Amino acid sequence: MITIITGKKNSGKTTYLKTHYKKTQKGDGFLSIKRFENDEFIGYDLLHLKTNELISFIRMKNILPNDWIEIFDIGIFSFSKEGFKFAKNILENTKDEPIFIDEIGPIEILEQKGFYNLLKQNLDKELYVTVRELLYEEFLRTFDITKNINKITIE
Repeated sequence: MITIITGKKNSGKTTYLKTHYKKTQKGDGFLSIKRFENDEFIGYDLLHLKTNELISFIRMKNILPNDWIEIFDIGIFSFSKEGFKFAKNILENTKDEPIFIDEIGPIEILEQKGFYNLLKQNLDKELYVTVRELLYEEFLRTFDITKNINKITIE
């Protein structure tokens, strides 16, 4: 079963996943947490649900840390090689279900990068994923998902 949490940007998809995980205490995975410095948005960190470990994941290209190792960039954002290794390690080593992946976006759906392969490898498991409402139908097509879907829309 794949539970897909959809909604617009900033609608509360990540908060929904976090609340659900805390309530059930089942499964494992990661959340994309907005990161701010001095009340200014600078990017996203990944939060490992089981350990609460955080790692830098996405940063605005104009404010990259000195030790940043970029795996690729899109628009104004740079993606961390270490962030993807962190996510891959979580998903490859968890035996617990459901698996939480926040978020599947244009990188995965349109370019088949990012978490694309990690998601493909876990489609036979119980999953919770977040996808923006605008990308929902394309997400289903890209990953050839036709059954066992539970869609939750956050308004």
